[in-house]
Amino acid sequence: MVQAGAAIIQVGGAGVFIDNSGLAHGAESWMYMTEEGSSDAVSFAFVGIVRGQSEVWTTGMHVPGFPEIIMKRADADAVDRVIIEMIRYVCADDREVGDGHIVADENGPRFQIRHEFPESPNSPDAMHNPWGRMRMISFKDIAERN
Repeated sequence: MVQAGAAIIQVGGAGVFIDNSGLAHGAESWMYMTEEGSSDAVSFAFVGIVRGQSEVWTTGMHVPGFPEIIMKRADADAVDRVIIEMIRYVCADDREVGDGHIVADENGPRFQIRHEFPESPNSPDAMHNPWGRMRMISFKDIAERN
């Protein structure tokens, strides 16, 4: 995926715009990510993070083949970089992360995933994710409901 953008830069392109997530990267950054080639580099290249008033979510997770990630803003603000760690967790391995999956850090946050499927999986919108979303529900919220 990143090699196509590198080819554009090598023939004189100033950078790469990713319409699937609304991100743009300058030539130097793109070439660094191409050379790095890790799952971190790929997720950084294609996945954006949006911070709304009450929620934080990703855009572009469908490019590497995953559902978007969404969580409460309070959870994202409580632990620095938790949304980035969730992106890394999902993108880094071949394990399936599906409905009911538990993501836990020994000394940090613990979440249970609730998979939300899209209403129309065949939308022509470039930012549409046909795999839906993974809503990260903190154990704190689960305990308060019970």
